[in-house]
Amino acid sequence: MNKIEKRSGLIAGISLIIMAIAAGFSYGYVHSSLMGENPLATAQNLANNSGLFLAGIAGWIVIIITDIIVALSLCKFFKSINQKISRLTAAVRLIYTVFLILAVYQLVAISYIETPTFFANDIVTYLDRFEQIWSFGLILFGLHLIGLGYLSVKSVNVPKLLGYLLYLAGFLYTVAHVIKQNSVLDIETFQNIENVTALPMALGEMLLAVWLIYKGVKRSKKVE
Repeated sequence: MNKIEKRSGLIAGISLIIMAIAAGFSYGYVHSSLMGENPLATAQNLANNSGLFLAGIAGWIVIIITDIIVALSLCKFFKSINQKISRLTAAVRLIYTVFLILAVYQLVAISYIETPTFFANDIVTYLDRFEQIWSFGLILFGLHLIGLGYLSVKSVNVPKLLGYLLYLAGFLYTVAHVIKQNSVLDIETFQNIENVTALPMALGEMLLAVWLIYKGVKRSKKVE
């Protein structure tokens, strides 16, 4: 592993950890906290917690920025394995990020509504668009993870187990959100399946992040 790969991997690993924290806050905490049982309850939650909602949007912006950094950094990291596949994998993640930007724009639009309770149905429409656009993007994200899995398995540096975990995560993301886009299952059933598969879906990329940081720091000490 040369210096460029080491540095690129370290940047990608740190960015992935930052992204995970931001996602846990913006989607895991803010989004879930503000969603009510009906449109009026959701609108009331937004009206009473506008600062939290804006903080959630700021978290999504952090996610977008780190997504771009990760895509470019991992492209450099895996370049020596297969330049074409690494570029294609990065391109797929960047296209996913475009969909994420379009999804987050729906949240930004909500922030401009001055009287949320009066436009409760409009707010829920924006939130539904956010979920739908992001879900479509996550199909591409799954394909990106499959590409990373391929590059990891082919690499002599990355543990093969990480590659297979990325394959699994990518497969689960892609299949789950193809199902969601086609409304094959009702929302409750889909959420139950998503809850069960949440850990393996996140595990591959997070373990890759930890490994990249570990190898980057370890090799930095050796060079010094």
